[in-house]
Amino acid sequence: MEINWLAEAEKRKDDLLKDLEGLLRIASVQDLTTSTPEYPMGEKIGEALDYVLALAQNEGFKTKNLDGFAGFAEWGESEDYIGVLAHVDVVPAPGEWTSPPYEPTIREGKLYARGAIDDKGPGMAAFYALKILKDLGLPLKRKIRLIYGTDEESGMRCMKHYLEVEPAPTYDFSPDNEFPMVYAEKGQINVKLTLSGSEEEQQGTILVNFSSGDRGNMVPGQATAEIKTNQPEELMDRFKTYCKEQGLRGEVSKSDETITLTLYGKTVHGMEPQNGVNAGLECLHFLHTLSFAGSDQSFIAFAENCLYRDPFGEKLGIQYREDVLGPLTVNAGIFNYNHTDGGSIQLNIRIPLNNDYQHTIDRITKKAESCHFTIADVWHFSTHYIPADHPMIKTLQSAYQSITGDEPTLLTSGGATYASLLKNAVAYGALFPGKVDSSHQIDEFIEIEDLIKATAIYAKALYELSHL
Repeated sequence: MEINWLAEAEKRKDDLLKDLEGLLRIASVQDLTTSTPEYPMGEKIGEALDYVLALAQNEGFKTKNLDGFAGFAEWGESEDYIGVLAHVDVVPAPGEWTSPPYEPTIREGKLYARGAIDDKGPGMAAFYALKILKDLGLPLKRKIRLIYGTDEESGMRCMKHYLEVEPAPTYDFSPDNEFPMVYAEKGQINVKLTLSGSEEEQQGTILVNFSSGDRGNMVPGQATAEIKTNQPEELMDRFKTYCKEQGLRGEVSKSDETITLTLYGKTVHGMEPQNGVNAGLECLHFLHTLSFAGSDQSFIAFAENCLYRDPFGEKLGIQYREDVLGPLTVNAGIFNYNHTDGGSIQLNIRIPLNNDYQHTIDRITKKAESCHFTIADVWHFSTHYIPADHPMIKTLQSAYQSITGDEPTLLTSGGATYASLLKNAVAYGALFPGKVDSSHQIDEFIEIEDLIKATAIYAKALYELSHL
């Protein structure tokens, strides 16, 4: 029978928005201080996982919670299955939002909240897509399983745990990127560099504390430097002049001989650091014009000489590009420093196909050691690539084209989704071509019309994949 998938999605619009708003109200940022055996990623992420599984159970889907790391909801009967991988965790929501980040608000056809596009909105679209198949009583040759992770933004331990205790899907997509489809994703190298503090008493200007960023996969939008100096007024004037000349917003306060500088940048996803303004690096660039010594100088010098305004790794000597995924990128996402205790810088490096991993690590190690840093921790993901003529890709392209009427051009991405962990998986929506990607940014949103259209695409795609 001929099914009007868009009409079916539209019928469920009010319920979809109601259920999505409930999920968006949960501030499901990883907080290991509230970790328990039941909620390994923290209380709020556990609450979000419980929420989606309860929705699924009320709908009549079979559900299972996998030790708090992940959960799934499925419909149909078969040994193998089609998977949809979404995540309920979100990145923090710093900065000044037009409306509070965990109070979902609709303005001019857009739903604003942290997680609206990354990834709660697309995940709810997939849930309602499966609900459409169930409501219509459509026969499935393969069952369909909605898999919900809890740690996508901080290392994907959730999906690694899932694959340890459950069989992998036959075919799979993650609604966590762009339409028409991302068939190749960059890999990642995440490096934490550490520096010892200064033990001896130091005269002159001292960098007491410095901090910027709280997620490696975000360009930090704010930096704070606490400085002890015997020339506070001069330092304050120089900082104000610097901000004005650079077109940056900054604030300054004074307490006795201590000056606190706050500088604001532009937060974007760490996969495209060239599109943001790294507050940490901009602030350290200013500090480089002052006279510091010891570990203070080493911390500042490494940022200046190896990272400042260099999103492609040329100063580190790790620049590389190829035709499918483009250039390697470097995001300095987290800075922490204390004059006495020392500090660290965390790098999130996105790597294209055929990048020499060991060469990259060796070059970073050499540069770090030249500034008295050491590598404390390294972990990485490999690049991900599915051939363009794969039958799953053809099926997903067909579903997209039939709903939108648009050419289903294949895309690549610097972001790593759950798809990178599976053999037959791609990222499939939910951001449409030409639309603003507000993931990880202030005033994150999803267009409601696009949310409904994505639901229709997912419904048709899941039905056809189940018969592939």
